[in-house]
Amino acid sequence: MFMFYFPDPHRRSCYLPWYCKNVLNCSLRYGQVYTTTDISGVIFALSPIHTRITIWEYSKSGFFLTLFLLGFINYKHSMDCERFVANTQERIMKKRPHYYLWGLAVDPKEQVTGIGTALLSTVLTKADVQQIPVYLETHDENNVLYYQKHGFSLIETTQIPKYELQIWCREPI
Repeated sequence: MFMFYFPDPHRRSCYLPWYCKNVLNCSLRYGQVYTTTDISGVIFALSPIHTRITIWEYSKSGFFLTLFLLGFINYKHSMDCERFVANTQERIMKKRPHYYLWGLAVDPKEQVTGIGTALLSTVLTKADVQQIPVYLETHDENNVLYYQKHGFSLIETTQIPKYELQIWCREPI
């Protein structure tokens, strides 16, 4: 989706760190963020009581410059995409309390070492104790087997502009 938000490769490399910092700010305000001690991996999830971020909350978390950085057309596309994703989540989860796994990232040099699994198990264990599901979306086909291995089931595949989006959920154990 970053290619959708930032179609120009130069702008993407400039603004992606800014974007990720603001997503983490949102997650710290309205959910949880866990990292490895060396910051080679990070997971961020929204809490069961706050799984949808409003435009005002995005702005308070640092996204107030988005319109100027993306330009009006890209900003409108990104907001349409965010709205579609949020509406899909609400439709599928039907107001059920759940964790929204917003992101999991591991330094490419550290992938396949168990860092992602360790971070993911933190969120999954919390959800299992509370007996609530964990919801996520992915547009990266490389993630499918990984999430299946961790107990997620495909709920729906849908189309957003330029991307196929797979919706996954893991019920508590």
